[in-house]
Amino acid sequence: MTADNKKFWTEDIIAAAILAVSGGTTLLLTKLRAIAVEQHLPVLHLLVQWWPLLLIFGGVVLLFINQTSGAKDRNAAQLNSRSYTEKSHGFRN
Repeated sequence: MTADNKKFWTEDIIAAAILAVSGGTTLLLTKLRAIAVEQHLPVLHLLVQWWPLLLIFGGVVLLFINQTSGAKDRNAAQLNSRSYTEKSHGFRN
């Protein structure tokens, strides 16, 4: 019985955190949109309007940057291990 209550309690905390973050984000975006319209800043208004797409695009760019740098690191590690093996055992493959 206590395990079930604890499970619901944890889910309630997660749901409350999600609601708080979404409410805070909505409030922030509303304030930024009002500032952009008031100051006649079309770039800020565009950023406020399209922030989810910009966030997704930035995440995809970071993902591809990390994948390409990881591939370079793996290739460098393979070359280093091969040269170490050649030096330590005195032969080449």
